[in-house]
Parts: sequence; C-alpha cells; structure tokens
Amino acid sequence: MLKRYSTLDSNYIAGKYPFENNTDIIFKECINLNLQQIACWPNTLSQMDDIFQKELNLNNFPNFNKGVVEKEFSFWRMEPLKWWILDKKITIPQDLGTNLDMSHAFTCLNISGKHATLLLNRFLPIDLRDKMFPDTSSCSSAMHHVSIKLLKYSNNNYKLFIPRGFALSIWELLLESSKQFGYEILER
Repeated sequence: MLKRYSTLDSNYIAGKYPFENNTDIIFKECINLNLQQIACWPNTLSQMDDIFQKELNLNNFPNFNKGVVEKEFSFWRMEPLKWWILDKKITIPQDLGTNLDMSHAFTCLNISGKHATLLLNRFLPIDLRDKMFPDTSSCSSAMHHVSIKLLKYSNNNYKLFIPRGFALSIWELLLESSKQFGYEILER
C-alpha cells in the first residue's frame, strides 16, 4: 500500500499554545483521508437516489450545499451533480456517472472550539453565522486565493479541505491568526 505523507509534517507540532490561559481553537489533521467524489449526468440524476439509498442506507438525501452526518460516514452534496462521501466507498454503474477517489488531493483539517467560526470568518467571504450557515452546511470558497471546501458538522466544528500544494501556507496563516485566541494542535 502506498504510504501517504502529510503536507504539514514539518510544521505540525502537537501541543497547547494558550493566550491568557485560553485555547479556544482546536486543530487536528485528518490523516488517512477517505474521500470519494461521485458525479452523475443530468439525465441520470433521479437514478442516483436509488443508488444512494441502496449503498448508503439513507432515506433522506442532502440538498445542494448540505450534508448528512452518520456515525460511520458523512455524505455531502457539493454541487448540483456532485457528491462527496467521507469514510465510505460505494460503487456506481459507469452509465450513471463517475466515481473519483479524491483522498490524495486534499489536506483536511478539523477546526473546532469556541472561536472556530470567528477564525474562519477572518479568511472566508462567507457568513458563517448559524442562521446563514447551519449545521451540516457545505461550501466552496477561497482562502488567500486558494480554492477550498468547508464542511460544517456542528456549531464551531468544521472540516476544511485545502489542496495539498497550498496546505502548508494556509496552515501557517491559520496558526498565526489563532495566536490571539490560544489554540491546541491535537495528535494525529
């Protein structure tokens, strides 16, 4: 099996970095990312519901920019004809769409804590308040001109997907800005 190396290895130092005895941001890199992207053709969209119900055992499917979080996996509708599945693999017939393993394309950071939303709002041109971006919401945006994906699992609990080639520079920006809140980097 191919060994996957983290793009953050040189700067990922677990520990607490408090500010006035607070650590209000918590970071954890999601190692061994298991990310599958499913895309369908416009004329096969209605058939995808049957596939998802069978393969994922779901009755309710997420609307655009929404997700479903289960105990073992999560399922997100990232675009009108594209879905992301985290931590589970499914197979779809080739005549219905495409199946792409995106596990090696991104560095994934779990960002949580009391000021996680405030930190992300300093970089993203998105209103992340609960009323506008409720739990299980997703978006595509940019952080310092780098395309990113953001998934919100619950209040102040996010997964940030950064293209691997830009992950280290974005990581450094996040840490620098987190100094004002105090932060903790968890062991992977």
